Amino acid sequence: MQALKEIIHLLSQNQIHPFEHLKSADGKATPSKLLTLYEGVANGQFNTDIEAEKAIYGDQAGRSAYRKLKSDLRDHLFEAVMNIDIQQSDFSDYQAAYYQCHRQWLMVRILTGMNANTAALSLAARLLRQADRFDFTLLCMDIVSFLRLQYGLRESNDQKFNKAQEDFLQYRNLYDAECLAEELYTNLIVRYVNHRSAQTEVHESAVNYYEKIKGYMQQYQSYKLQMYGYLIGLLSHISVNDYQRAEAFCNEAIDFFGNRPYEARTPLQIFHYQNLICNIQLRQFEAGRISAQECLKYMEEGTYNWFKYHELFLQLTLHSKEYQPAEDTINRILHHPQFHTLPEQEQSLWSVYSAYLYYLSLMGKLRNHTPEKYKNPLFESPSPVYSKDKGILSITTIIVRILILLKEHKYRQIIDELDDTNQYCYRHLRGEQTKRSYYLIKMLLSIPLGLFDEKQVQLKASSLFEKLQQTPFQVANQTHEFEMIPYEDLWEMALESLR
Repeated sequence: MQALKEIIHLLSQNQIHPFEHLKSADGKATPSKLLTLYEGVANGQFNTDIEAEKAIYGDQAGRSAYRKLKSDLRDHLFEAVMNIDIQQSDFSDYQAAYYQCHRQWLMVRILTGMNANTAALSLAARLLRQADRFDFTLLCMDIVSFLRLQYGLRESNDQKFNKAQEDFLQYRNLYDAECLAEELYTNLIVRYVNHRSAQTEVHESAVNYYEKIKGYMQQYQSYKLQMYGYLIGLLSHISVNDYQRAEAFCNEAIDFFGNRPYEARTPLQIFHYQNLICNIQLRQFEAGRISAQECLKYMEEGTYNWFKYHELFLQLTLHSKEYQPAEDTINRILHHPQFHTLPEQEQSLWSVYSAYLYYLSLMGKLRNHTPEKYKNPLFESPSPVYSKDKGILSITTIIVRILILLKEHKYRQIIDELDDTNQYCYRHLRGEQTKRSYYLIKMLLSIPLGLFDEKQVQLKASSLFEKLQQTPFQVANQTHEFEMIPYEDLWEMALESLR
């Protein structure tokens, strides 16, 4: 279902409706299961296959029929993608060139297959110059391989053949360097994401890999080689929470790609985004705003990355105590027409952000004090779900839940859940990655032990608070999404609730 959502969103952005012909003159749809499925996904009516199947086939045994219908829709959508007008679309010159070059290369192969070899040769020679300008290395290698064959077997032109042979070797060496950089980076990122406990190992590998690739980066100015090379170098700093050097590395990458003869939108977006993360970690909020403005230039509204950018911008505003812009951001995202296309996990994360907004409104931190506007059913259940997951959603949900219960003076509920929360902390939050989260939750659990008296609570939590302060945000080895609002600020608000 997610794949259908993405393709339909892409087509709607380019004003393409592949089933317009199925509608009657008055704009009303004629009975068509294909159109019903398309419209249901496009309008957010169907979020799962189960919903779509039930709406279209009712209680009939339509599982195999639904699979066939979904497959037919997917085929129609793929065909419609080929009709996107890249001149009318909001493509960068690099993206437009990518599609144009590959379409022309397809034409070269078609002409060759139909024995129009002179026309194919002429087109290929022009295409090579365009592909080289935009650093399409693999395509360049294919083209010069074709030219080498034509000059050698058809024209028997020694000079052109030798030049094509020389170009082919050059592109092949560059392509090998690009493949090496891509291989080293993907190897690193898989270990970094899946084995966060092995940060030292990842750091050492990143340093070694960057040394391997640095010589190639000095030799070649290729888009792909430089992007992966800079990402490897960046990871060597981020993996040990050295955000000062990571920020400088991002700026170096931004300078390189900003000076290419085309708009390198993807790497510029990546490194401005990473720069924003560095500024949040370093508490450089003014610099973070500048990074945020630059990053937004390369974002297409409604895309997955656009939502991720706003998530990061939201953190910037929350960490700089600018709660009103945070409210504006959350309202914009939750009411955006493409919000339903996000993966369920991402939608749940924004739901937790909304819960923090509810808490801020309870604390009187927002201009319009309307806490009920943000009431979240997730926090109305008699007891929370303590899953085995120690990820972002579980940790942030537990924290904001306790804070809301405390502000609403539901002390009995906090006491009733004390043992479960303690067990969760003991089992899942004792590692390096969740150290600050562990300290804060244990501090919150000291509140009922201090009989909800501010002075007693501060006394009981003093040693934990000291440890929290001794574990700075940028060196906590903790995923930055955990701390939606700085824990020191949340603790101050918790104490404020006891006054």
